[in-house]
Amino acid sequence: MDFYILKKQQELIAIPADEQSCKQYLDSGYFYIDKVAACNETNALKVLQSKQTKALKVPLIMALFALPLVLFAWYSLSN
Repeated sequence: MDFYILKKQQELIAIPADEQSCKQYLDSGYFYIDKVAACNETNALKVLQSKQTKALKVPLIMALFALPLVLFAWYSLSN
């Protein structure tokens, strides 16, 4: 089942992916964050959290792999 993740101030909520109910929430001040597939509202919020964590991990891992190459190039060019 698909869920819309909406946010108002610091509150995140997951609602079933129905455009009418989503529009009502948007009209009451919520902002659309994402659409995720999950079996219930709690899992939908967990899916969003894991997506955000993954989005932070990938660039960090790439930077850690690039660091030895940059250090090696810097060392090679300085000698």
